[in-house]
Amino acid sequence: MDTKVLKEITKLMNDNDLIEVEVESKGLKIKLRKAGAMAQTVVHAAPAPAPVAAPVAAPVAAAPTKSAEEAGWKQITSPIPGTVYLKPNPDAANFVTEGTVIDAAKVVCLIEAMKVFNEIKPDAGISGQIKRICVKDGQPVEYGTVLFLVG
Repeated sequence: MDTKVLKEITKLMNDNDLIEVEVESKGLKIKLRKAGAMAQTVVHAAPAPAPVAAPVAAPVAAAPTKSAEEAGWKQITSPIPGTVYLKPNPDAANFVTEGTVIDAAKVVCLIEAMKVFNEIKPDAGISGQIKRICVKDGQPVEYGTVLFLVG
């Protein structure tokens, strides 16, 4: 998917005050929907045809198991693709650190998407203490990337 096309669609959406746009072309489906001041981007690709003969893969190491404590932690995920910033400007302290107590009104980071800085706050049902910061400042993220774990 050409990012220029996605930027043009989003610009048209913003310029014309559209709430939702859906485009489908050549096995690719794009749906953009505004949620308040932020837009969500969902991209679905058509399933690839099954290969005729698949090579034998090496065994994959098992993912580390979560402790009982971690299993109860809630995730704050990225609502949009972009670049995550953990502080309001390069000279400031992080919005949150491990151990910071948060609620739904607390800004935990910024995500820059198309030169717009979006404040990221936890969903209404998420409050508690930041247990783990899962991203680095300046890291690119996709929709659904886990940003923080809250316990």
